Amino acid sequence: MIMPIAQYPFDGPHRSLKNIEDAPGVFAILCEFVDKYYLLDVDHSDSVRQAIQEHKRRRCWEKYRRGRIRYAVLYDKVFPDEESYETVKKIRSRYHSIPCGSIAELRVEKKD
Repeated sequence: MIMPIAQYPFDGPHRSLKNIEDAPGVFAILCEFVDKYYLLDVDHSDSVRQAIQEHKRRRCWEKYRRGRIRYAVLYDKVFPDEESYETVKKIRSRYHSIPCGSIAELRVEKKD
């Protein structure tokens, strides 16, 4: 199923990590509450499934969720890492109320 986030066609929402590939991409962490989805976080990784499982902001997701956690992924097997980073920046700029993470935090992580 395609779930649009900003202008990007994410694959999801997924109820579990079972159908999420461990491939490069941008992932969105969502909360499903009363038949609506709320964006909790967005990030990118070379190994999406592993990144979600081990993410340092998992506690933040739990803190801000009102319903069940869901996942959406935009795989970027064709695009370079820099484009994934820019995609995350654009989504965060569009949705100012994302409670977990920040653009500033992405810049710090990018330098490592």
